[in-house]
Amino acid sequence: MAFPRRGRGVSPAAPLDLGPVEEFLEERLGLSRASLHLGADLEAVLRERVRARGCADLDAYRRELDRPEFARQELHVLAGQLTVGETYFFREWSQIEACIDVAMPERFAARPDGDPITVLSAGCASGEEAYSLAIALQGAYPGLVPNRIRVVGVDVNPLGIQRALRGRYSEWTLRAVPDDVRKRCFVRAGEDVGLRREIAGLVDFKVKNLLEDDPAFWRPGAFDVIFCRNVLMYLAPQKMVELLERFAGALAPRGFLFLASSESLRATSAAFDVAHTHGVFYYRRSAVPTAPARRVPGDAARPRAWVSSIHEASARVAEVAQRVSPSPRPGATRAPGEARKAGAGRPLGPAELAAIERALLLIGGERFADAMTALAALPPEAASDARVELLRAVILCQQGDLSRAERACRNALDAGDDGAAHYVLGLCQEQAGDTAGAAQHYKAAARRDPSFAMPHLRLGMLARRAGDMKTTRDELARASELLVAEQHERLVLFGGGFPRATLIGLCQAELRTQGGRG
Repeated sequence: MAFPRRGRGVSPAAPLDLGPVEEFLEERLGLSRASLHLGADLEAVLRERVRARGCADLDAYRRELDRPEFARQELHVLAGQLTVGETYFFREWSQIEACIDVAMPERFAARPDGDPITVLSAGCASGEEAYSLAIALQGAYPGLVPNRIRVVGVDVNPLGIQRALRGRYSEWTLRAVPDDVRKRCFVRAGEDVGLRREIAGLVDFKVKNLLEDDPAFWRPGAFDVIFCRNVLMYLAPQKMVELLERFAGALAPRGFLFLASSESLRATSAAFDVAHTHGVFYYRRSAVPTAPARRVPGDAARPRAWVSSIHEASARVAEVAQRVSPSPRPGATRAPGEARKAGAGRPLGPAELAAIERALLLIGGERFADAMTALAALPPEAASDARVELLRAVILCQQGDLSRAERACRNALDAGDDGAAHYVLGLCQEQAGDTAGAAQHYKAAARRDPSFAMPHLRLGMLARRAGDMKTTRDELARASELLVAEQHERLVLFGGGFPRATLIGLCQAELRTQGGRG
């Protein structure tokens, strides 16, 4: 995955008008303007590129980008400057299990004549995901990788692909690798760990911009399984739609698409059906061909059912905000420093409550940049309100800016949040690979609000991955019960884009698998 990179220093010169270059980068790389500024110092990067290419100013540099060869060279450089892979081996292992146990048998049956089965890691960063897939597939189907089963990894960042081809990684990236796999597939390489030669040869890596046309690569039915995790959240809405259409065209009929656990297609694409096994959601290419939607999520042309349902549930805006993250109860003990927060406990005015409602609606439509803009318009005394900090944390977590999301969660807790911020902290910790820390925050969220269903669902999923079947059954049974009456706004914020019935169905299906109540 391409994560926005943290920049250093502050440009001493007058601010540049970045708009024309931002527009170019959004068009060519697909990255939304918001994601370009999550951590990278875009202005500093562009000043350096203007100097390096001998351009008079940024306007001259932008004009040069209209020349195809210049643009090709610069896009490679900018991709390396503005993005960096942050991932680790065997991340979200349950999805890889679903690929091996469900997807591969189906794809073997669909290609009985010995045609190769191709698995694509789209946005593979420095290769950890692609290698994880190859290692797991080789273990499940010895001798078939890379001939009968091909694993292909592509990323727009040439530096990431260079690291993947080098095959050397830090110990930290192997934190989820079982000891037997580590011994079989890795060797010590100085202070790092290297892939054994026979493992490094299992993946075909390419530098590729997912948004660029390449009919030979994206030919119909080229791929049986596509993993594209933690990529869509950084794309501009229309570019996300275009990429999904490209995936749908290149997937074999009923092929599989795996996204990150924090991502979902919602109503973005009718080309995919949702499925779930192994405690995870994933997607299948629809059996019935569909015409390209070409719609931006949240656009006026999109059916507005989600807006009306949220609006009806939010008719009394003050009640909506209160239900999402209640203010401290009278007489409740405040967290240290809470009384010093400017907005803690202060009643919000109608305009401020309307801004919160608008942010909820925008989050429901996955328009995260617009939701952040709505919150940014609040006055300083309202911006530190626990409910506002919580919404900000949700948006930042969805955008992958985990450090800022965690800070917003801490601010929300200091300002009197009643538990939802602990849940978001758990999501941040889980995305960072700290499952023990995530579990502690989910438990804290459940203790603070016993009616909150989602912490129990996440605890059940974590227990399942750890092989603790009793805790899995207990937590998922509790989640299934609580989801029936879960607040609609919390489903919008924390349900991953899935409706109540789908989440209950997931819990019940897992309970049946584990021999519990379902």
